[in-house]
Amino acid sequence: MSLSTDLLLKKWSDVGYHTGGYVRIDTMHPLEWYIGYNLAEQKTLLLISVADPGAMSSSKSISVRRGEREDGRWALSFELLRNEQEGVFVQLCCDIIEFSRSCTEEQVALHAAVKRYKQWNRLLEHQSTGLLEERTRKGLLGEILFLKGRLRLDSSLFQAVSGWIGPDGADQDFVYSDGWHEVKTVGESSQTVEISSIEQLSAPGPGELVIMAVDKTAPEDSAAFSLRDAVQGVQATLQDDADASALFESKLLKYGYIDLFEYGEQKYVVSWKREYEVNSSFPVLKRGEIAVQIVSAEYALDLVGLERWLKRGKE
Repeated sequence: MSLSTDLLLKKWSDVGYHTGGYVRIDTMHPLEWYIGYNLAEQKTLLLISVADPGAMSSSKSISVRRGEREDGRWALSFELLRNEQEGVFVQLCCDIIEFSRSCTEEQVALHAAVKRYKQWNRLLEHQSTGLLEERTRKGLLGEILFLKGRLRLDSSLFQAVSGWIGPDGADQDFVYSDGWHEVKTVGESSQTVEISSIEQLSAPGPGELVIMAVDKTAPEDSAAFSLRDAVQGVQATLQDDADASALFESKLLKYGYIDLFEYGEQKYVVSWKREYEVNSSFPVLKRGEIAVQIVSAEYALDLVGLERWLKRGKE
């Protein structure tokens, strides 16, 4: 049996008592998972294990408690503190349970569950919901597709992933020995591309602006793929390189992405990709060429007007 958030929420609503007490939700799972309510009538996920799960941090929305029972086993509970976060909490609980389901040994499953919660906790420190907004998803998709192409070119998988510095807060998305690369996603019929800062296209050295037309499409489209498909494709390429794989996962987490079923539902298609050389004549705002009183700026570039700097374009 696999859980969905709707099924887990229904199971919670079927619990007949809201002031303490729990019911086991899946006897086939390698771990003992229970759901119920604490004495304050707040939804609580409870895990009983033979091994000590170790200390874990609470958050503003979730209280984490751990303790040794009289029978020598350990109890680990996740209690919802803020009802307005119920949807995210149920999603988190469902994901932790499913993430640890494939493990055959309890100790391995326990480690997976704890690791997954810590990922969620770090993620929710920066965003109020577990899911990225649509615009951010498409931006990440463009960067993943660029990285996928880079993995085919570079001899070192680790170096290819290391060059993806956008998630680390850098002004450009990618930097390699051959220069820097800024990746943008637009709609197929877009006439402009948005530049979000003065620094984004004004880095020293050779650079390029990569623009991809990414749009939603029907699942039956033969060229369709999801954000989750793209991420898993890169993960498959990196599976034999532990260092590169671990670095890629940390980059995804910094971006705000963890593997959720919802990211596999929406399908996309790339209708074209264009690469522009950003040289001394390319139309950009540069810090030394604008008034010092302008501390930040966003601007749009006309795509038709960029034709003279087009290096490669694939329709």
